[in-house]
Amino acid sequence: MIRRALTSVAALSLVAAVVAGCSSSSQESAPQPTETAPTKVMPSTLPALDASTIDTSDPDAVAIAFAETSYTLLPGVDPDMNAGMARAAAVLEPKLASDIRGQVGRSSPGYEWNQWAQAGAMVDATAAIDTQEVPPQTDREAYRMVRVTQTVENSTRFIAQRQLVLLLTLVNIDGEWKVSRLTQL
Repeated sequence: MIRRALTSVAALSLVAAVVAGCSSSSQESAPQPTETAPTKVMPSTLPALDASTIDTSDPDAVAIAFAETSYTLLPGVDPDMNAGMARAAAVLEPKLASDIRGQVGRSSPGYEWNQWAQAGAMVDATAAIDTQEVPPQTDREAYRMVRVTQTVENSTRFIAQRQLVLLLTLVNIDGEWKVSRLTQL
C-alpha cells in the first residue's frame, strides 16, 4: 500500500513537472530563420546638377546644391574628387567651371579614395548653411559658410562619416547666383 502510494505520488509529480514545463512563461523561442540585411542599391553614375531644379535667385539654395553635388562622389567611377565639382558646373561662375573641368582626372586621388573604390563605396553628401558670421550680402556678392556631412557606405555597410566646412563666395550674374570661389576650412 505504501509502495502504491509512493508510486502514485511520483507519477503525479512527474505529470505536474511536465505540465509546468509546457506552460512555462520562459521567453525562449524556437530558432527563427536568419534574415540577411537588405542591401542598398548603389548607382553606377551620378547626374550633373540641373540648375533649373533649384532657385538660382537664392544664394542659400545655390550654395547647398553646389556643396551636395560637389561632395557626393562615386570613387569607383569618378577619377578623383574634382568630378563632383565638375557635375556642379551649372552653378559655377564660368571661369571656375572651366578651371575645374580642366583638373578632373589630373590629380592622384590617394589611399583613402582607392580604398573606397575597392569597397564599391559611394560618398553621399548633405549640406546646410552654417551659422558662422560672414560679410554682409550685396546685390552682386554673397558669402556663405556651408557645413557638409559626407557619409561613405557601400551596398552592405557603413564605412565612414566626416564633416567639413566651406566658405563660398557667390556672385550675381544676370540675376542668378553662381559660386565664384570656394575655400575648404
